[in-house]
Amino acid sequence: MYKEEKVYVPKDDILKAEIIRIHHNMPVGEHGGQWKTVEMVTQNFWWPGVIREVKQYMEGYDAYQQNKNRTEQPAEKLIPNSIPEKPWTHISADFITKLPLAQGYNSILVVVDQLTKMVHFIPTTEKMMAKGSARLFRDNV
Repeated sequence: MYKEEKVYVPKDDILKAEIIRIHHNMPVGEHGGQWKTVEMVTQNFWWPGVIREVKQYMEGYDAYQQNKNRTEQPAEKLIPNSIPEKPWTHISADFITKLPLAQGYNSILVVVDQLTKMVHFIPTTEKMMAKGSARLFRDNV
């Protein structure tokens, strides 16, 4: 049954709650709050008291979010890295992977000195392990 080109939802609390839950938890909605959820639900559905029921759902959802147990530890206070006093004592490394095969290599090990920002680009393969990466760096710097 339709009302003004929207699906009329019968008196079924479980069905209504499911419709609200689906629209509230949609990736597009990103938990946009009560009015965003009302807007999304009423694009396709209608029943008497839809706004009131969305509000009730949201109040219950907010209470749930505030009271649910957090399994992760709260984040510690960030401590900035020390400033290096000479080059190549503090470095960062990363890989660029999934490159077209060239001369037997399909990846690049990128090593950056944190003081000077000097960079070394070292050709390698995706199969490189940690020890091999350390040897590559040692042999190429």
